[in-house]
Amino acid sequence: MGQTRKDLAKEFNECRPILSVLGDTTRQSIILCLLENIQCGGMRVGELSSVIHISRTALSHHLKILKESGIVAMREEGTKNFYYLNYRSRRMASLVKLFRKIEEVQDDKCETCQNRICEGGK
Repeated sequence: MGQTRKDLAKEFNECRPILSVLGDTTRQSIILCLLENIQCGGMRVGELSSVIHISRTALSHHLKILKESGIVAMREEGTKNFYYLNYRSRRMASLVKLFRKIEEVQDDKCETCQNRICEGGK
């Protein structure tokens, strides 16, 4: 488990910035809203603001943080900016990798303990 712990610690460290960003409930609401409207190809600040019910200034602040973290990207269409989930970003891939590794470790440990601890958890 020593090496596994070191590997997981390294992956957690790499994911720390994105995990911190995801800890905010307003940013979670933005992500959920973008996910619900993914077929639209993105949403403008005004559209997001009317759904999430926060000021455009506050929303812009959170979108900037989400963009800097790589979770959200923006595309320009003339003078309009559309925000969308950037699920193919390197940081999102790191997060998925982390949770897959956790799942592997858990599955290995559950096989060892014959599911005494984890029964009903799946």
